[in-house]
Amino acid sequence: MGMRYLSGWMYGVGVLYLAMALVFNPLLLSYAIPIIGLGLDPGGQRVLMDGVLFISAIVAVLGVFLLRGARKPHLNRELVKLVIWVELIAGLVLNLYLALRGYGHPLALVAFALLHGAIAAIGLHALATCRRHLTAVKPLRRAS
Repeated sequence: MGMRYLSGWMYGVGVLYLAMALVFNPLLLSYAIPIIGLGLDPGGQRVLMDGVLFISAIVAVLGVFLLRGARKPHLNRELVKLVIWVELIAGLVLNLYLALRGYGHPLALVAFALLHGAIAAIGLHALATCRRHLTAVKPLRRAS
């Protein structure tokens, strides 16, 4: 159960990260920003698009590593810890900060913050379950 739980979390978050990387691409966002009502001058929009491009690339790389690591989750626990911290800092804290600063719709940003917090909490629980599973399995003795 513990390994499948962690592996499932890694597959789910990996697919989510790849989907986010596809959706949050500069071409798509350049059409969405005026619809959302974000009033940016062309220079500000270009800076935002360049930043989004690099963030999307990082998210895509993490997604690929999660998908590859999900085959042997017990060997990739440090990757899971990294993703949990990314979710907490870049997801939860950043969205709350943006909501407090007045960027975007506060309700949507708080909802995204809660989503990131839930992803981190489930990942932490899956990691703890995997750790319990690993400590419960006793190594085989060698036959003499």
